[in-house]
Amino acid sequence: MEPWQADEYEEFYEGEEGDQPSIPVAFVSTQQSVPLTVNTLEDDRTPEDMVCMGTFFNEKLIARSIVPSEALIELESQSVFASPVRLGLAAVEQEPGLQCRLFALLPADQFSQKEPEEPWAASVPRFEDSFGDTEEDDEAVVPILLGHIVRFDKDRKHPENLAAEAADVLRAILTDEGPLSSPVDKILEDI
Repeated sequence: MEPWQADEYEEFYEGEEGDQPSIPVAFVSTQQSVPLTVNTLEDDRTPEDMVCMGTFFNEKLIARSIVPSEALIELESQSVFASPVRLGLAAVEQEPGLQCRLFALLPADQFSQKEPEEPWAASVPRFEDSFGDTEEDDEAVVPILLGHIVRFDKDRKHPENLAAEAADVLRAILTDEGPLSSPVDKILEDI
């Protein structure tokens, strides 16, 4: 059984409807959670007051991104990656091939801040309780951007199927087919 599934969204609009043509987007995700480690990386291109966050799976660098140092401190303080998490990958067909965004899909309840209960609150009905329990609350996720990945047109395996291509990129990230590179690294490698 493969640990990922492909879900293709029909259209994605950026801006107001009619401003830009629709852009097809494929989104794939792992069905099972995977263990990740996040550490800072040294990178001369990192701006001041920012850090380069590297994401590792089985000790292999799978993504990196530049984040404010406060954001990384917050992720570490909440132990976001202490447990395995699901991965999601959004892909669009744009030059120079397939542009992808890799996300950690974290349970939304992991970020909910419980405020201290006021003594009078027990006697007042809560608005949220009027809806009863919903399964949607259990499935809500917060996507955390881990990095950008590019697959050049010449490297595509399923040029006719965006969802299958996105699933193949995610599979490559989680297997030993070699690390996928950031756009800058891949461009430099191809020169």
